[in-house]
Amino acid sequence: MVINLFLRAIPSIALFSAATMMAQNFQTMPVQSGYTDDVIANGTGSSMTSTTTDVDGVSYNFVARDFKLTPTSSDLTYGLPTNGIINSVVASTPGLSFQLGNLSGNNSLRINSSAAGSNTGTLVFTNPVAAFKLYMLSTSGSGSSSVTITVNFTDNTSQVFSNQSISDWYGGSNFAIQGIGRILRTTDVLDANTTNPRLYQTVLNIDAANQAKPIQSVTVTKTNSAGVANIFAFSADAYTSCVAPTLSPVGSISSNSAQISWTVPSGTQAASHDIYYSTSPAVPNSSTVPSYPGVTGTSYTIGSLSASTTYYYWVRTNCSTGTSQSSWSFAGTFTTLCGTVVPSYTNNFTSFPGTCWATNISGGTPSTGPTGTTSYWFQRNFLNGASNGSANMNLYSTNRTGWIKTVPFDLSTGGYRVKFNHGITTYSGTAASQMGSDDVVYFLVSNDGGSTWTILQTWNAGDSPSNTSTEYIYNLTAYTSANTVFAFYGSSGTTYDSQDYNFYVDDFTVENAQLSVSEVSGQVKKTAVHPNPFKDVLYISDTREVKSAAVGDTSGRVVQTIEGPVKELNLSNLNSGLYFVTLYFKDGSQSTVKAIKK
Repeated sequence: MVINLFLRAIPSIALFSAATMMAQNFQTMPVQSGYTDDVIANGTGSSMTSTTTDVDGVSYNFVARDFKLTPTSSDLTYGLPTNGIINSVVASTPGLSFQLGNLSGNNSLRINSSAAGSNTGTLVFTNPVAAFKLYMLSTSGSGSSSVTITVNFTDNTSQVFSNQSISDWYGGSNFAIQGIGRILRTTDVLDANTTNPRLYQTVLNIDAANQAKPIQSVTVTKTNSAGVANIFAFSADAYTSCVAPTLSPVGSISSNSAQISWTVPSGTQAASHDIYYSTSPAVPNSSTVPSYPGVTGTSYTIGSLSASTTYYYWVRTNCSTGTSQSSWSFAGTFTTLCGTVVPSYTNNFTSFPGTCWATNISGGTPSTGPTGTTSYWFQRNFLNGASNGSANMNLYSTNRTGWIKTVPFDLSTGGYRVKFNHGITTYSGTAASQMGSDDVVYFLVSNDGGSTWTILQTWNAGDSPSNTSTEYIYNLTAYTSANTVFAFYGSSGTTYDSQDYNFYVDDFTVENAQLSVSEVSGQVKKTAVHPNPFKDVLYISDTREVKSAAVGDTSGRVVQTIEGPVKELNLSNLNSGLYFVTLYFKDGSQSTVKAIKK
């Protein structure tokens, strides 16, 4: 039966969101001079040879990941990055990073005394930068330190930040990095820890009157007697008169493209724009390479995207006057539409309902299409057994009508078939059940993406499936559309029957219809395994025609193979979970069954 539906317009919904904090233009500030000590052990050899003093005054140093006591020592799984780049984990500054000094030279402004004349030091920056905010990376050994920080500008003015506390390197808050380990430089004994030591991030808010002034240097003066202050690096939220653009809602979206647009704030002289996009929400910084640089105008279509994928994007402005480049905009996001799938394809419903499948459709009939948005199909163990992952609809009461619709398929090359396993059980058990007097389940196909439907199979009270797995196969010779979708439709009718049961679908597959030797010569072999679930050993019911066996996990990886007509599989070495046991027969056919290890 073929039923025609009116063509319905399907609205595209573009997802758009903005970050919750102001856009920031983070830049590292390399130090030209001012470090006093090397407190980071690195390279090969004793830590005493690669450091000049300790961090804390009691002989402990930091370690870099490339530190080895001897050439044959094991690689460290912790430590400071060998490139010296610290990506801050402080939530309020996503994208902020610091650049440490030379790991093989002096890399800390270390201040141990509070006595006048020996309690101060100045870090001079290689490239002075004007900033809204300045961020300091530091720590204190053997107790917290109190310091006064003087920010020196290139016009010989300064801004003072008094009573700044630097936490002890163990257990403090607002850390930029943690769990970097340490080493006792007198014995070379390593001390690994997943949360300590720590380097801390301090924010210094530059006054509005000073924000356009490049920062030449920073002077740190220790004001308490306790602790050993170690200043490692500075970064800036760089000042700019070039204001970041404002993103507009996403325009048209397809399975492989999205149209984005933005507006330029009044007073900003935009020459061009840079666009950066990613599947990661990680915020880009000033050194991030744009995906599309130098875009003119205020809109752009991002292409060559993957279907059914969430992307994040940012835009910044290149100005013709003032500071030449803005910070990146707030983050925008969109999700591409579903694309058609070229078989072979299988959905075993371990992840439900499956990418681009739809379950929030209900009501109506095959002649009208769905009319509601209620979900009636859910994930459930197939036939209420131990094997996880099937699509299931519970049919009881009256007027429960639910659909589950597949991803679209491109069958234009022809020669495909569809198959799946199905069955019925009582609601909470594994016993057989009849369907209600006017209950019905249809399996449908559409050549036009769901506008018109054809019923391929009907199950009702006169043709109730059993409570054992039954395979349905339909040759799709007549179906060669590039936009073919399938659906299962279930309805409990208008009559209140006593039956309360589940209809199951599992292992939905669209594949090449070329029959194997065994299918031409006879029925596909089915082999049972027991017990299921099993503890260590899985037994095969009939092994006379078995040539070999393979056991795979849910990721598709083969974890064990067995050659010969095996009667039992010793799987004691596997972890608990779901596995797929494939038996290969002598005639070239094969059969796969699910098994659960306790």
